[in-house]
Amino acid sequence: MNRKITVVAICGKAGAGKDTLLQRIMRLYPNDFHEIISCTTRPPREGEIDGINYYFLTVEEFTEKLLNGEMLEATEFNGWHYGTALGSLFPKKVNIGVFNPAGIACLLENDNIDLHVFEIEATPKTRLLRQLNRESNPDVREILRRYYTDEEDFKELDELDFGTSSFDRVWNEQEHDLDANAKWIASWTL
Repeated sequence: MNRKITVVAICGKAGAGKDTLLQRIMRLYPNDFHEIISCTTRPPREGEIDGINYYFLTVEEFTEKLLNGEMLEATEFNGWHYGTALGSLFPKKVNIGVFNPAGIACLLENDNIDLHVFEIEATPKTRLLRQLNRESNPDVREILRRYYTDEEDFKELDELDFGTSSFDRVWNEQEHDLDANAKWIASWTL
């Protein structure tokens, strides 16, 4: 990368509404934002599609991308690997994607990235209800495991040094919050 690439990193605990907010931004500002599609070694969840939600890779494929220097950032979460391929960035638009705290820490170390981080928040009750309602037959144990893991992992976010990068928290509790948050994020980055 020869010049800085603008990246908006949306993060938040499971059920906070990260993906829904990302899709709203893409719907409202399709000519300004480029959606980053991350890679993962975890299997698809109900309704997820390869190349749309994630690029679902084998461990070998993911490792090869890492070793070949094709990844902007890569992290491990719950035994699965997640990362952003350099080829998924578009230099002429604002790149936007969902990242976990470890992924954001990697992005902060890259001098070629102009980074804007937005943590999406919702009440624990809302987050749990969203997770239970997103699948026809939810795995309650997995939802609870992700819930408690997030409680620990997001402590990392408060410890990061954002330096010249911007960081903001936005509340995403009700449907009307989506448009307001999308406009707020766009106003910070466009």
